[in-house]
Amino acid sequence: MLFTLLPGPGRKRAACTYSYRLTYRNSDADAVGCVFLWEVSGGRLPYQIALERAASGALRLHCSCADAVFRGDSEGRLCKHVRGLMQIGSRGAEASALPLGIGA
Repeated sequence: MLFTLLPGPGRKRAACTYSYRLTYRNSDADAVGCVFLWEVSGGRLPYQIALERAASGALRLHCSCADAVFRGDSEGRLCKHVRGLMQIGSRGAEASALPLGIGA
């Protein structure tokens, strides 16, 4: 399970802890279709984020939240849930690039 702080669901957008739980991992890492599926909780409703691979090999993230469904995908914007997951991933990549014992 992964955690991050994101703007909350209320009008004041106060920081709130969101969790990402990996619920599916494709055993064939190079397969076309769903590669990973996360359940996101911490806001008003739980959401799902899917990482999908196209036949061309391109990867795309999809979120089931209203912002992504009604505005984000058509305009090419990422919702806060996807941005939060990507920030967690980039922090992990930065930490793994550090020499052993640093940043732990």
